[in-house]
Amino acid sequence: MSLAPAANTAATVPARRSTLRAGVDPLLASCLWGGMYVVSRASFGAIPPVTLAALRVVVGGLTLWVALRIAARRALAGSGDTGAAATWTRGDHLRGFWCGVVVAACIVTQFLGTDLASAHDGALLTTVTPVFVVPLAWVLLGERPQWRIVAGMLVALAGVAVVVGTQAPGGSGSGASIVGDALLLFSAFAWALFTVLGAPLSRKFSALAASTTATLWSVLFLAPLAAVELALRPKGASAIALTPGSVAAVLYLAWGATALAWLLWYRGVAKLAANVAAVFFFAQPVVGGILSSVFLHEALPAGFWLGGLVLAAGILVVSWQPRKRQAAAT
Repeated sequence: MSLAPAANTAATVPARRSTLRAGVDPLLASCLWGGMYVVSRASFGAIPPVTLAALRVVVGGLTLWVALRIAARRALAGSGDTGAAATWTRGDHLRGFWCGVVVAACIVTQFLGTDLASAHDGALLTTVTPVFVVPLAWVLLGERPQWRIVAGMLVALAGVAVVVGTQAPGGSGSGASIVGDALLLFSAFAWALFTVLGAPLSRKFSALAASTTATLWSVLFLAPLAAVELALRPKGASAIALTPGSVAAVLYLAWGATALAWLLWYRGVAKLAANVAAVFFFAQPVVGGILSSVFLHEALPAGFWLGGLVLAAGILVVSWQPRKRQAAAT
């Protein structure tokens, strides 16, 4: 599954742009992801979770592919360079394949976890992704974390424990909810693994090319799982209820939470340091929690807010970088 990489546009970004202005892109991406949990949970009655995930990556992956081709053609026309772009080797294809496996696992556990737990838990617990990136980058990329990284990771994990441990008895505190929370945490881990595995591809080609490749590979795994899910539906139950609402949900998940959000996020990362961009993940649980309360009438217990604050504090410690080191990095 070979894709021509889009040209790296980071060099065209003005060198001096305020953090606030540059942070608009990742902030909008996080808001789109926060709404994703509400939209997906509200749609499970019409479209089963795995099938909805498959539709998301099919439509979103094709959209990313079109965007990648357009970006490549514009870059080629603008530069007038007719030479060959960086070549995908066998190792690159293998890495893209494994990225697709991880993305498929991430999306399936994300949707199943949201179905079993709640939309606001989904928006909050997956925010722990930056914490998982730390040990994975150490093991796979040799990037050894400093003491503040380890401390922040422990604080964030404590916040996750508060969220899970303070579930109300009955309803969202049922055994299914605990399983859902576990699936959501695994989804966060899977996205962190994808981030680390895809780093070499993003650096050699572009973030858009790497994410597009992984998304299209993930279709090969999600499509069969969706077929099995539909085959196991109870007799007499409709496979997919195509209503204006369910169609709008699929388009939001595919175009908004996948294609547009990923483009906005990677564009923000191109302008900001990765640890600075990670701070904007905090918009995700806030938006997800508020929307789930307004549209799904999900109660937000005190433990949700307390755990969210502890989790935010931990990720802030992980994301913070001393001013002197920021200056040295630039």
